[in-house]
Amino acid sequence: MIKGATYKGGAAPNLSSEPISKLLPVGNQAGIRFSGTAATPELVVLYTTLKDKDWPDEVIDNKLIYFGDNKSPGKEIHDLPGNQALRSIFNNFYLKGEYPLILLFSKGNEGFDRVFQGVLAPGYDGLNEMEDLVAVWKTRGGIRFQNYKAVFTILPIEVLNRKNIESVKHAK
Repeated sequence: MIKGATYKGGAAPNLSSEPISKLLPVGNQAGIRFSGTAATPELVVLYTTLKDKDWPDEVIDNKLIYFGDNKSPGKEIHDLPGNQALRSIFNNFYLKGEYPLILLFSKGNEGFDRVFQGVLAPGYDGLNEMEDLVAVWKTRGGIRFQNYKAVFTILPIEVLNRKNIESVKHAK
């Protein structure tokens, strides 16, 4: 995969046209998709439209600010597997110095097109473990609920070889 490349979606007006799940062993919906389990994700894809006013994911140079999957009231922060995976990524990073392969995709210009934005590492230079994964509060419809705000570094990797992805896919 090449950073900045657009992966064309299909013509059907449903999620069968979504290309990420055809490129990688992850699902075709949700912002946080992964292979493995939420406790031990092996490969993680973060997807964003970069246009959600309520949860404004943002790329600033080589920094990504990304909001988790709990975007509506009625669930606890860890009820959704994507937020469980975020917690695991940062726990393993700080406790073991390890993290899975994390890829960022954004919405393309047409339909289900998706743009590969790069390879991520948890955290960002100058932030500590109290700043790079934070539970934030929001109110909607008179109900307060929490979601994650996570900060990642976009690594200077321009091309991701299929062999690297396959080795993660088959690793145990």
